[in-house]
Amino acid sequence: MLTLGLTAASAQEPNPNFYIYLCFGQSNMEGNAQWETCDEGVNSRFRMFATTNFSSPTRVLGNEYIANCPIVSPVGKLGMSDYFGRTMVAALPKDIKVGVVAVAMGGSPIEMFDKDKCEQKLADNPNEWWAILTREQYGGNAYQRLVDIGKKAQQKGIIKGILLHQGCSNNGDPNWPKNVKKIYNDLLTDLGLEAQDVPLFVGETLRQDQGGACYGHNTVVAKMPSTVPTSHVIHSNGCPGNGSDPWHFNAAGYRTMGKRYAYSALHVMGREAKMDSTFRMASTLKKFFTVKNFDDHIDAGKRATVTLQLWATFNDGHREDLTEEATFSSETLRIRSGKVTTDAQGYGGIVTATYTDFFGTEHKVDISVGLVDTPVSDLAATPDTDDAIYDLRGMRVATKATAHRLPAGIYVVNHRKVLLTPNRR
Repeated sequence: MLTLGLTAASAQEPNPNFYIYLCFGQSNMEGNAQWETCDEGVNSRFRMFATTNFSSPTRVLGNEYIANCPIVSPVGKLGMSDYFGRTMVAALPKDIKVGVVAVAMGGSPIEMFDKDKCEQKLADNPNEWWAILTREQYGGNAYQRLVDIGKKAQQKGIIKGILLHQGCSNNGDPNWPKNVKKIYNDLLTDLGLEAQDVPLFVGETLRQDQGGACYGHNTVVAKMPSTVPTSHVIHSNGCPGNGSDPWHFNAAGYRTMGKRYAYSALHVMGREAKMDSTFRMASTLKKFFTVKNFDDHIDAGKRATVTLQLWATFNDGHREDLTEEATFSSETLRIRSGKVTTDAQGYGGIVTATYTDFFGTEHKVDISVGLVDTPVSDLAATPDTDDAIYDLRGMRVATKATAHRLPAGIYVVNHRKVLLTPNRR
């Protein structure tokens, strides 16, 4: 009988290989982009705990399901947590599951997740959309719902982190980092967690160059690591907006942001942001992760200081700024703080970007700065009859037919400077 009792008790212990992440915020966490055909077919190791009742698909508050869209709420769509979970299960060993407990309301101020301020905030704003959602979906207390379902999830797994995306409703508020710190500490206390075991991942808002109206809040988000030492900022550079309002990302933006949340979580664990060798990736997800081609030129004027960037187009058609994931080097240009400067004629040189993709393949991309480069294969088509190629000292070094033997660099062809990029052998 004693043996049976111990077996029954063990069956109730949480699975250490079930990683749970709490997610909260406003509409970008709730999800604002309609999911598409490519977003179907979620791996069964990615789970969600329903924080409210759903009618389509049918889900019961507190129960666990495969994390098909929508994850957060019945009014939510594709959002931050979707490709966070998909990337995590693809990178982690096959015996590990990933689950999310998500509570978010469109337009919600950060105070709605403060256990000591939420009731008054709700009473003062009864007709706001986020107030209506809080009452209808989360029993009038979004923070408590996050804690209650978080405790239920702890019966099955281990909470490994917290994801936050919020800020437009508190745009530029200097007190925002302190407010987030209080909420984070309250969650740790109420769920019996330690900060060193549960990092906080905080996403940037839509940037100005993508049409964002609350881009200024990113200067506030940047202060989170100094306010909460176990927090990490998820950058939004290059993530596109939806083109119809100045607050929300489009579907491609949410996929990229979700991936970046996952990359950060993996790095904190000491793991590579790389697909596990045993994972069998669906073809649609593979297209999302597979680079089709890289941008290999950065325009610049005379004596211009150029910020180095690495952009790529992926097989699913989306474009992505990979700068944060790349390293840059140059034999001809001096790189300072990720920038280079062209000369008085607007000529720069070659910078090599090194980037390792999710499949572990290293790419070396020669990027010409300040000049439109001329691939060796295109030289034969130039109309000038002069067949010679000269270096910058005026010495003849090759002909068009033998240009492939030259190292990449700036040369004089047909009386003009060009940047030759021979194919790598």
